[in-house]
Amino acid sequence: MMQGFPRYLFLLFRQFLPVLISLALVLLAAVPLSVPGYGQIAVNAGLVCVFHWSVSRPDLFSPAAAFALGLWQDLVTGTPIGLNALVMLVVYGLIGSQQLFLRSRNYAGRWFCFVLVAVLAALLTWLIAMILNLRLIDPSPVLFHALLTVGAFPPLVWLLSRLQTRWLVENA
Repeated sequence: MMQGFPRYLFLLFRQFLPVLISLALVLLAAVPLSVPGYGQIAVNAGLVCVFHWSVSRPDLFSPAAAFALGLWQDLVTGTPIGLNALVMLVVYGLIGSQQLFLRSRNYAGRWFCFVLVAVLAALLTWLIAMILNLRLIDPSPVLFHALLTVGAFPPLVWLLSRLQTRWLVENA
């Protein structure tokens, strides 16, 4: 496939590609736009990545990768360190327990399941944020954030699927 590129380096690159792609998408989603309050409602690209890779290639996306992605998202978005890491681990565990069910679903079924996961992740984030701040927080930005993430699911999964098809085929 790639002439002159050592096979073991290519295989190593392939092994880390889902994590590298996910880190890049989280960074792109965190790029500030000149929209007031954008940081509170930006798309949670990390959640989409954890969902996609945990269903389609769990062999290349471990719980440690989900945790690292959550920490990265905490760092680039300015949320309390560990908040997204915990949420990503919970989502990874939830998806791992339902992997056979999710793999057997068509696209619409997976998207519906992602809606449930996104709402659950938003509520968990909201609950943890209230505990950390020791006060009641308005849930509307968190739910709006979840809705934007659900809306961003189709193009992000399309991109991830194309990259997976191109770079992560079994016999490459």
